[in-house]
Amino acid sequence: MLYRLILLFLLSISNFAWGANSIAIIDDSNSEFNIGKSGTYFIDKEQNLSFDKITSDEYIKQFRPINRDYLQLGIVKGDIWVRTDVAIRSNNTPILLNIKSPRLQYLDIYLPNLYENQVQAELGSARPYTNRQVNTPNYVYTIPSNAPPIFTLYIKLSSHLPINAAIELKTLSAFSLDNQKDLTITGILIGILLTLFACNLFFFIKTSHAMYLIYGLLLIGIMALHLSLHDQITQFFPNAIHIQERVYNLASLLSLCAIVFFSRLYLDTKKHLPKVDKALVVVGSINILFAFIFTIWPDSISILALSLIAASTLLLLSVHAVIAFIKNIPFSGYYLVARLILLIGHSAWLMSIYGIIPSAALFEWGLTLTVILEAMIHFTGMISQTAPLLQKHSQITKQSQADISDLLSDLSSRMRRQINIINGGLSHLEQAAMSKEAKMFLASSQTANSNIQDLIERIDLLSDIKENIALEQNQPILLNDLIDKAINNVQRLDQDNSNIELNTIGTDQVEVLQDSLILQRLIESLAQEFKHFTDQELMLNIIRHDINREGIIFLELNCSPLPTRIQVNSKQLDLGMHYISLLVEHLQGENQITTNDQLRSMNIKLPIKAHIRPFNENVMHQHHFDLILLGQVDNHLQKALTLLQRHANKIDHFTTLEGLLEYLDKPSKRESGSIILVFDNGGHIPHITQQRLLPLMRDEDQCLLISNNVKVSLNYAKKLGFDDLLTCSDLESQLKIRISRLIQKGDRIKNTSLSRINPLNKSS
Repeated sequence: MLYRLILLFLLSISNFAWGANSIAIIDDSNSEFNIGKSGTYFIDKEQNLSFDKITSDEYIKQFRPINRDYLQLGIVKGDIWVRTDVAIRSNNTPILLNIKSPRLQYLDIYLPNLYENQVQAELGSARPYTNRQVNTPNYVYTIPSNAPPIFTLYIKLSSHLPINAAIELKTLSAFSLDNQKDLTITGILIGILLTLFACNLFFFIKTSHAMYLIYGLLLIGIMALHLSLHDQITQFFPNAIHIQERVYNLASLLSLCAIVFFSRLYLDTKKHLPKVDKALVVVGSINILFAFIFTIWPDSISILALSLIAASTLLLLSVHAVIAFIKNIPFSGYYLVARLILLIGHSAWLMSIYGIIPSAALFEWGLTLTVILEAMIHFTGMISQTAPLLQKHSQITKQSQADISDLLSDLSSRMRRQINIINGGLSHLEQAAMSKEAKMFLASSQTANSNIQDLIERIDLLSDIKENIALEQNQPILLNDLIDKAINNVQRLDQDNSNIELNTIGTDQVEVLQDSLILQRLIESLAQEFKHFTDQELMLNIIRHDINREGIIFLELNCSPLPTRIQVNSKQLDLGMHYISLLVEHLQGENQITTNDQLRSMNIKLPIKAHIRPFNENVMHQHHFDLILLGQVDNHLQKALTLLQRHANKIDHFTTLEGLLEYLDKPSKRESGSIILVFDNGGHIPHITQQRLLPLMRDEDQCLLISNNVKVSLNYAKKLGFDDLLTCSDLESQLKIRISRLIQKGDRIKNTSLSRINPLNKSS
């Protein structure tokens, strides 16, 4: 059976060999023929064989069949001889030999049956354009009309560049149709590039941003590169040699340089990635240097060096795109997609040049189509960058010049103060970085920085409201939690030691279903704008009126006494009173300033979509537990105190473990259970603290460890004897939930006969 399979395989090979065309035929039914189907080739590596020796029987036997439509051999050191027999059976029809190989340097054509060993055409990019019989981008030779019915054709090709050639016999009409088709595709591609160039020029005129100008230059370079690949530039320099290669080298390297410097401006690498920015400057400079070297001396350096420079540059830009995307630099997503497309497309095109991927279509059109696709992606990203600018310009034109002046003046005055504080704090820290006074200035600088961030958030919210962008709320939020968070932010941002008294009526059990963020920002703005810079105290009252059947409550906000600087002026555009009025208007509320016995106050009434959530029994018993905080006063402990200031439970704070132990020393005299919050700061060692606390804790007492150490896990905390663990980063969102959970657990333990289980301690 094996022998039969081998015999079948050999017969198949022989059938394919005999079935292959051995002669190129042009007749009335075949208007074109690809020489690759019938031709054979031989490589003269020494380049010393004459035509007489090549046509001798000794070398004719060494010719090998081409057997492919497209001759792609990559870089070949030596002369390539192509031989084929041709039969012309078409009367009175001009027959053309069409060789499409724009980067070929030397091309000789022989017809020994007519002219013996005399060369009939000397073509190639290393020879003047005037040598061509037909003025076309391809090398075209007209078969003489007195040629015999069957004759032999020899073609000699030589180049230090990669050899990619399509060799065909065509009638004049077939050649005209194919040439018209190529010119049409080229015209469409050049038209797209010109359209993109015009758009970039428009945006450059409108924005004066150099990014658009550089990318426009890149598009011009790609046009020149495409035309040089199709050898449509040589005809403008008929007596020059190597012009196609010079234009190709100059256009390719300058295009790479334009991509590099465009990338710097597109992602603003000087600001976001300063080290990468310096590398891009170096790479761009190297491309400029080699662009002139390869243009002036195209034969001095191997073309492999140019390909290596191009591949390395695109690989570096792809790494740059990945880094920018990881660091979440604005518009890096567009840039990453464009870079990957260009890297993949250019790699495939480069492999087609060197014969790794034998594809004529990829070689002719692949690079241009890849760059057009990349340009469209970049163009989309550039429109996204420019749209906010144009939209902002459109909105500004709708405002009067007085409004613009008021807004800019207000922003300038607010931010200048914060910047002065930061500069003062930093300059002082440079002189005394370890002193207590330096730490005080550092804290003041951090507060100022938070105020700047708050101003930015105000502007963002103002922009969303102006543009009618809906702010989604995923879940209900307790009104008390919303108020606590607002007051906490006010205290965090306060720089003047101002006093604000907050009173709430009927806000318990109310859950806000919509516009909670805007309501919170309104409360914050009222406290920040109406606070006094003297010893006088601002009174902020928040009153909830009855809910109606549609789930709407009326919330009343009352602020008094108002500072004298507060005036209602709806025409002035600022982030103070105008901002507050805009928030009230967006919530469909109303506000008014009243004066009673020289006491000015502002009264705001807002319809809020909300519902009442009744407390369960466990929540109602939470006030039977005392809250005890152990730790030094820092930002985290202060935040916890702020979050718990409206809690119904009794709250005690101890800075030392001894003070807490003395308080717990007589557990029988304590009327309520305790929830102990141990902060891992100020030198407290968790396992030692818990070992000393545990003997004094009642069965229902619970102990919560609050740590900023990310290495501490919940399992480890429970092994030490703690009932739960909370990280400092989750204080704002999880503290009240954890306390409620621990109170419920303590209630269950108190109502059962179970006692606290002490952890096992290893004896030394």
